Amino acid sequence: MRVTDRIKFDAFKNNLALIKSNLDKTQNKIASGKKILVPSDDPVSSSVAVGFNAEKGLNAQYGRNIERLKTTGVFYETSINSVNNMLTRAKEIAIVQASDTVNAETRKSASEEVKGIIERLVAIGNTKVGNHYIFGGKKSNNTPFSIDSDYNVTFNGSNEVSSIFVDKGTKEDAGISGDKVFISDTNIFNVLKNFKDALETNNKTGIRNALDGLDKSLEKTQTNLVHVGTYTARIENFIEYNESKNNNIIETLSQIMDVDVAQAVIDFNSLSNAYEAMIYTMTKIQSLSVLNYLR
Repeated sequence: MRVTDRIKFDAFKNNLALIKSNLDKTQNKIASGKKILVPSDDPVSSSVAVGFNAEKGLNAQYGRNIERLKTTGVFYETSINSVNNMLTRAKEIAIVQASDTVNAETRKSASEEVKGIIERLVAIGNTKVGNHYIFGGKKSNNTPFSIDSDYNVTFNGSNEVSSIFVDKGTKEDAGISGDKVFISDTNIFNVLKNFKDALETNNKTGIRNALDGLDKSLEKTQTNLVHVGTYTARIENFIEYNESKNNNIIETLSQIMDVDVAQAVIDFNSLSNAYEAMIYTMTKIQSLSVLNYLR
């Protein structure tokens, strides 16, 4: 088979087009910083990258969930510290009013302060963050505590709390029920109600009995503070793990997708030189072909 000038020209043209295509692709890689511009560039790596991007999205959602728990945890800590302060004040009142030197009028006056403490604790129990009552348990859309004119307090929330994913297959409680903080084991509101009634009726025995109930209420509250501290520490650990996992995913995606700019520039320069050399050679061949024709 005779190799004609036409065949040579077509071969040069195809090679030139291939070099030009690679040159453009390399230039686009440098501009975008990505070594895979379309899935067909590397189907296997592209498929792997899709999986990692999906995992990155899930991890971001876990991160938002954890941050929500962290924010709520701050409110729990503040609220339960306030409960502790209110109970400490109630105990101080009980110690003073249990004395034989205190009269009925003084105790009646003290009962008004205890009423205020009960009202304040109800307000704490009805703490709301956004659209949710933090002590409502699974009934977080409903007001957890209600109080009547006789200072009887009713818990309207749920003993159970919702849970939320903080990682794949791992859930964490999304709150603390008001039942745990105020009602179960020792009903703080009942203790204070009985204390108030004893003050109003000048019942020294009832006042002294209230001291025992207040001590138990304070112990309960201290236990809850420890629980919140442990809960907060656990959330902080989840935050650290989530951030570490996210960094690993980003690093892996970078290894898969990001171009080595220095190497890409070298490749670009090599392709540019090859492209220019090809054009120069092609020009020379065309010139010779014309001369041959003229001869």
